Amino acid sequence: MFLHHAKKVSFVATTAVFLLASQAIAQQVLGVNVGQANIGGVQEKVRCELIGSGPLRYPPKAKRYKYVGQVIVKFGVGADGGVTDPFVVAAEPPGVFERAALTHVKSFKYNPPLHNGEPVAVDEVAVKLVFDPNRRR
Repeated sequence: MFLHHAKKVSFVATTAVFLLASQAIAQQVLGVNVGQANIGGVQEKVRCELIGSGPLRYPPKAKRYKYVGQVIVKFGVGADGGVTDPFVVAAEPPGVFERAALTHVKSFKYNPPLHNGEPVAVDEVAVKLVFDPNRRR
């Protein structure tokens, strides 16, 4: 009887470890950005851990003519980890990659940003996206 009970406990423990490990894999951090958050009227730096994003789409016309460029996008990160209010700060060349950059940034998903262990909304994060048809992804 004791052996049968020990096998059940072992199975439950193994299953729990597997579930925790699969959650850790699903939440793998792909990158870290540091953003600015207003905490009690003071601007504080807060780590924002990127855990997911959609594909960066290269505009067809830009790909056809082998345009190379970059776009800087600023946005907020909500307390739930979602991107808020993205906008283009700079683009080179102008008018080519902005739409693709905004679409890509809107697909970002972050772990909820934490300050002193509490989820907070981050007001400003900036990323630079580079578009190069010869660059490996």
